[in-house]
Amino acid sequence: MNARFLKLITVSVFTVGSAFAQQPLQLQEAIEQMKQNNTQLKVQQHEIDFSNAELSGTLSGFLPKISVSHTGFYTNDPLNSFGFKLQQKIVTQADFNPVLLNNPDEMYHFNTKFLVQQPILNFDVFSARKALKEKIKATEYQKEFAEEMLTVEIKNAYTNLQFLYEAKKAVLKGISAYQEVLRNTKNMQEQGYAKPSDVLMVQVGLTEVQNKQIEIDNNISNLSDYLSWLMGKKSNEIYVPTEELTQKVLLDPNSIFSENRADILAMKSGLEAQNKMVSINKNGLLPRLNAFGEFNYNDKDIGGFGANGFMAGVSLSWDIFDGNTTLNKIRQSKITVEKAQTEMQLYIEKNQLELQKAKRDLTSNQAKITLTKTAKEQAGETLRILENRYAQGLEKTSDVLVSQTTDLEKQVNYLEAIKDYNLSAIQIEFLTQQSK
Repeated sequence: MNARFLKLITVSVFTVGSAFAQQPLQLQEAIEQMKQNNTQLKVQQHEIDFSNAELSGTLSGFLPKISVSHTGFYTNDPLNSFGFKLQQKIVTQADFNPVLLNNPDEMYHFNTKFLVQQPILNFDVFSARKALKEKIKATEYQKEFAEEMLTVEIKNAYTNLQFLYEAKKAVLKGISAYQEVLRNTKNMQEQGYAKPSDVLMVQVGLTEVQNKQIEIDNNISNLSDYLSWLMGKKSNEIYVPTEELTQKVLLDPNSIFSENRADILAMKSGLEAQNKMVSINKNGLLPRLNAFGEFNYNDKDIGGFGANGFMAGVSLSWDIFDGNTTLNKIRQSKITVEKAQTEMQLYIEKNQLELQKAKRDLTSNQAKITLTKTAKEQAGETLRILENRYAQGLEKTSDVLVSQTTDLEKQVNYLEAIKDYNLSAIQIEFLTQQSK
């Protein structure tokens, strides 16, 4: 009996912590706190910001690059010396003397350069920007889906918390019933109608139920810690649901699976981004057109600007054959796209199966609610009759204890059926939702 009951009231959670203060909690309040403070959503936002930064970085394929440099030289190298004189525009007839050409004097040369590079036509940059835009859409959908997943976690945790508090009420009622039986048994012992073993039997039963209360309180603390983590708060409170556990009303029982869901849309955007990667690799086979220009000042003094010159041009480059590297990249990117398409189809099929299962679970749990409600009422009536007969000395202590245990178990069974129905309804709403 004890193992069966503990199985009913134990709720699986993922964090363990301590709580110190009780705090009423509304479901919608918990969801809003999660949206504002949850760490996972903050990580998702960082990914979106990073993708936007990557997109901004592709502007380098359209905007000019401008740089300035100032360089100083000190040399007596024949070739450089003559070249520097040409750049400084100070060459004279005497400089063509072979002796001076072969053994020039030491000289200083300072060059100030302004360099401009302007991309004109780079096809791969256009594809890269399109790919990054799809990636941003995918990360935005991923954040939306993460928010929806966390909302489901909040709803599930809140439903389990409601169940625990209702189960605790039933256990406290059971403790009171055991205490009443214990009082009656002690009175009957004093009158010679009960044995000491009967008193001991009731005390053992009372202790078991009190242990169940401790177990429930521990699970409430653990679940409160988990809710605090979901909401991005410190684990220092025990939450009390402001709404009692009641059967959830499913708004659209006939709702169907839709591919217009945030996670599916994220996969589609990611797939489109991968298609753009194929285009990037293909565009790598096309020529590139870029312009450049530079303006120079040359002088023998560090701060001088005595002679100037400029150069401008256009560069057309084309990698006609790169050892089959680009063609292999194209093949690999196409295979990646095909794999992503297959994985998306597999993901959709699994979610459709989950929806079918959730709907069957909902029907099953509805039937359980009806059956457990009847069983609860029958067990309660049986206990009432046995307690009246026991007070008159017409029933054995063991029979009353068994009936009390059964009554408590049936109450918890009924509460668990409602909880399971609500969890199935939450799952159906999640699986059939559509993107905002």
